[in-house]
Amino acid sequence: MEQRPVGKSGLSVSIVALATGAIGESSAKQPVDDREAIAAIHQAIDAGCNLIDTAPSYGWGHAEELVGKAIVGRRGDVLIATKCGLIAPRNGDGTPRRTLTQASILQECEQSLRRLRIEVIDLYQCQSPDPLTPIRETMEALQTLRTQGKIRAAGLCNFGCEEIAAAREFGVVDAVQTGFSMLHRHAADDLIPFCLEHGLAVLAYSPLAKGLLTGTLTSDSRFSGMRARDPDFVGERYHRNLSVVQRLREVAQACGKTLTQLAINWVAYHSGVTAPIVGVQRPSQVIDVLGGIGWTISAEDRVRIDRILRGDGLES
Repeated sequence: MEQRPVGKSGLSVSIVALATGAIGESSAKQPVDDREAIAAIHQAIDAGCNLIDTAPSYGWGHAEELVGKAIVGRRGDVLIATKCGLIAPRNGDGTPRRTLTQASILQECEQSLRRLRIEVIDLYQCQSPDPLTPIRETMEALQTLRTQGKIRAAGLCNFGCEEIAAAREFGVVDAVQTGFSMLHRHAADDLIPFCLEHGLAVLAYSPLAKGLLTGTLTSDSRFSGMRARDPDFVGERYHRNLSVVQRLREVAQACGKTLTQLAINWVAYHSGVTAPIVGVQRPSQVIDVLGGIGWTISAEDRVRIDRILRGDGLES
């Protein structure tokens, strides 16, 4: 599988990476079989996916523990990316605490290393900005971990261009993680060009727009959790999204691909994107994901897609 560099870190990642948010956050309504999740990770590794992205906040440690089990005997085949900065809530409101203080980062790193059963994290990322902690302190903590040999590269998630520029004044940033999909293209306006200019890797999460671009949702679908509060899944906006999805599905069918594969391909080969990070829960989903790479959307189909995404021909 094609690989691309992670900034100037010396690391190279596969053109599609594996997200573990879904396997970490099992619930009564959306149960996840741990054995199937581990099998999916194994299948992805066997196919050449060498980057697994996780975080302590995915099931509050469960996803990291699953990844740790899955990579026993396979450590040389994979790069592990995890995160810091979101701490489990102390009360019942379910709201995690943001903190990127040096003490917290160093403690979180030790906990992640233990859950992952590894000695070094390949890419350690701040999960979101912490407005209460000076960025200098945060970057110094990441540099300390590099010096100690506990991380190999550092990244920032959900940071804007100005925040990234400020961070780079106090240390090396190798990668930036941001949401990016056919339905959410804002990162292409400034963030992705900024990263391209400064030689930063871009890891694109939610390339399937929280499931909208799988084509499995309908007007009768009902949502819970994060999607229930997301404007994309409510009212007229949701119905408009379904109309866009239906037209994109027609393009995918004309290409002989699934909608999922078209959506992944569009992100994976977008200028400046290093790799989309795609979540799976079972081996069968890995097969569909891998069908999204290794082929090219024609110029004619790209024009058609652009028109659909602009809303041409959709009812207002």
